[in-house]
Amino acid sequence: MRDCLNCDGPLRRFIKDIEDYEYQVPWSSDLVICDGCGLVTHDPPITAEDVPTLYPDDYHAFGGGSEGRGLYWKLRRALAGFTLRKVLPRIPRGGSLLEVGCGNGSFLRLVSDARPDIKLHGVDIVDTGIEGIPNFTFHQGQLEAIEMPEGEMDVVYFNNLIEHVPDPVVFLRKCHTLLRPGGRVWGNTPDHLSLDRMLFGKYWAGYHYPRHTFLFSHENMGQVLEKAGLVDPEVRGSYAFWSLSLRNRLMDRPGPKRRGLGHAFITIGMLPIDLLINVFRCHGAMTFTAVKPR
Repeated sequence: MRDCLNCDGPLRRFIKDIEDYEYQVPWSSDLVICDGCGLVTHDPPITAEDVPTLYPDDYHAFGGGSEGRGLYWKLRRALAGFTLRKVLPRIPRGGSLLEVGCGNGSFLRLVSDARPDIKLHGVDIVDTGIEGIPNFTFHQGQLEAIEMPEGEMDVVYFNNLIEHVPDPVVFLRKCHTLLRPGGRVWGNTPDHLSLDRMLFGKYWAGYHYPRHTFLFSHENMGQVLEKAGLVDPEVRGSYAFWSLSLRNRLMDRPGPKRRGLGHAFITIGMLPIDLLINVFRCHGAMTFTAVKPR
């Protein structure tokens, strides 16, 4: 078994009997954890070649069209609005933003509506046919293998994406090369030290097995960012995965489980509790940011 890519510590088996509770994609691997820094990954590891095979055609991020229809996407847009208020002031007039894992383009459409001056780029392994967004360029594939001009992005943004890549340090180093000096990565990812993970165990939706190749915590996220050459990391907690985790635990049936009315109501209803918990400790889906040195 290989060592931890963050701290070079030994990895030990953590969960052996996990499966894909959401889409029933056949996969066989154990989850392993580093006792030194707490980073979680797979054994055997998931490679870049494996990644496209883990996503069914009806994967939720690929659906809804470029407009992102349905209650689930309305909830996502509402949460994205909080992010926009923090991200957009960091981008100068005529600047550039890249979203990695852009899916159906719903976040990029919000950016374009608020700031039509920004040059937008999107990367995803599937081309969902995003249309009608001005100043937008789509790149299909995995970011690490895509040729793009270096040093031109003001922000590289990825929402629940870094946990999907085969090597997060390599991924972040690629982001580093694409950023201007003083540019910023801005992301969101499940916190493995979140209280809902401790409650639901292997059914925790943050594992999203087998598509989440690495799981981070608020204790090691800054270390991984700095290992990639980024500085001044900031990590904050957010909403947790109550609805999807509960469904994984109670609805043991084959086939995809849609993210609709019940998911939205539970997520919104639990949000005040999540915010209260985050007053005392980081919890839920972490929001993190870090800077490329000038």
